[in-house]
Amino acid sequence: MSTSPLLWKGPEDRRIRLRLLSVETAEGQVQAGSLAVFLGVQPSPAQQAGWGDVRTWIPQAAGANHGSGCACCQEGGELGRFLISLMQARARGECVFFQTLSLICLPQDKAGLMQALQSDPLVFSLYGLEAVSSRFSCYC
Repeated sequence: MSTSPLLWKGPEDRRIRLRLLSVETAEGQVQAGSLAVFLGVQPSPAQQAGWGDVRTWIPQAAGANHGSGCACCQEGGELGRFLISLMQARARGECVFFQTLSLICLPQDKAGLMQALQSDPLVFSLYGLEAVSSRFSCYC
């Protein structure tokens, strides 16, 4: 098991489990008590089925007509502020009381999003990044 403070450490970790999934792999990862956030992608009704709640986040970068993982879309911690606002909505009862937050993006955006998330200490005080493999996941 990794000792990185950014990673979710299993059931004893009191932070919300944060999963970063591509659109292609998200279908097999649906969890009824989870919140799914589609980043820079409009989900189809089929992609929304089965989640506890579904939200969409589109970056507000002026003139950006590409995915959400690039550096120009992450300026100013916009995604971090959005993730914190989700935690606030959860506390106020404005969305499902999620234990897992799944961020769903285009495959080419995953690296940029990972970098943006790792640079925001407030986000990682609330959320722990779950290591998700295409072959298996271990919550031991």
